[in-house]
Amino acid sequence: MIAIGTYIKIQRTKQKMTLGELSEGIVSLSYLSKIENQKTEPNEDIIRRLCHRLCITIDQSQEEKIGELCKNWYEMLDENTKEKDMEAAYQEIQMLMDKNYSNHLIMFEIHKINYFLFIERIDLAANKITQLKEVVNTFSVEEQYYWYLFNGRYSFAVKNYYHSMYQYKRAEKITEDHRLEEKAEADLKYYISMAHSKLRNSLEAIEYAEEALEMYMKQYSFLHCARAHNILGICYTHIKLYEKAIKNFTLGLQLAETIHDKKVVQKIHQNLGYLYASKGDSTKAIEYYKGILNDSDVSANTKVEITASLVREYYHSNYYDEAEEYIDYGLSVFYDLKDKQPYLVYKYILRSYNYLLEEQFNLFEQLLVKDLLPLLKKQKDYGNFILYSELLAKRYEGNNNYKDAAQYYREVNQMYKHIAHI
Repeated sequence: MIAIGTYIKIQRTKQKMTLGELSEGIVSLSYLSKIENQKTEPNEDIIRRLCHRLCITIDQSQEEKIGELCKNWYEMLDENTKEKDMEAAYQEIQMLMDKNYSNHLIMFEIHKINYFLFIERIDLAANKITQLKEVVNTFSVEEQYYWYLFNGRYSFAVKNYYHSMYQYKRAEKITEDHRLEEKAEADLKYYISMAHSKLRNSLEAIEYAEEALEMYMKQYSFLHCARAHNILGICYTHIKLYEKAIKNFTLGLQLAETIHDKKVVQKIHQNLGYLYASKGDSTKAIEYYKGILNDSDVSANTKVEITASLVREYYHSNYYDEAEEYIDYGLSVFYDLKDKQPYLVYKYILRSYNYLLEEQFNLFEQLLVKDLLPLLKKQKDYGNFILYSELLAKRYEGNNNYKDAAQYYREVNQMYKHIAHI
């Protein structure tokens, strides 16, 4: 059961009301602070008056309805659900929460992090995390699990993969002593496999993805099975087991197409493009990348990411006119994004090829040294760090700058060694 002090604190901060504004004429400011921090138990009259000022009823007559609506909404929070349906359910619950004291408030607030990530409002997810940190010591075990899980998802979304893994492992620790429903445990294994994949821990990623796949198969969850096959395909691509990668991508595609999930189909096509690019087959890579961009349902952020990959293949295949065309397209889409920060790396990649095509080599070198490579290193994007370090080293080499070329070749070798020992 949620402590009344915690409840009052959350509702006060949500309404942007200061301690002084809420306490005036009811209790002292210091006493309200003690109530919110659970250092004292107020009497019923004080609770009633505080809740009245917050425009909240405390009879809990809507508690059963709120609980059922929350349960249904939590299950809706998935890439397969239409955003407008998530939004409608969210607004219905929020209206009830704003007027009624409910034991479901904390879990609802925690799930908002997940909701904001699904609707690609990373800024709102960050704000919610900051807000909830003030009451994290009041969370139940189940609330702690979802707190760590969604914090992990947030860190993954902003490409902080080490912190994402740290949060997922804290959630996993809870499952050792407290059994959750199998769907929740399968999701955690899937998310851990994604983080391992980004960190190039391919064997660990495969292990977790296979465990998640087995659990999803028992639940007959074709969508989640397709996603797990996609992760397995990525991991096998990383370790150059291309036949196994293609097998998993094919299985994932069959499942995604069966249930008509275009997002997963797009993601697998993107990863097939990456597979053929890593094999040196630029023609097939370009075919997959262009196929995604020609789909009218592709999100703007995906377009920016795909365009960066497409430009790279065009440039290294000496299709310079096409590369230039898609650089302009990709930058145009980037500047129209609402939240640009998570996709800044793709702007740098597009700019780097633009400078190469225009033979502005000093600007190319400055961009990679000052912006692109430090960002890739910070994001632990080892694959692209190696690729663009080699590109810079070759540029220095071609300009007879052997000292700087040697430095970046050393960076590449060190990164290969780092990946080998992860």
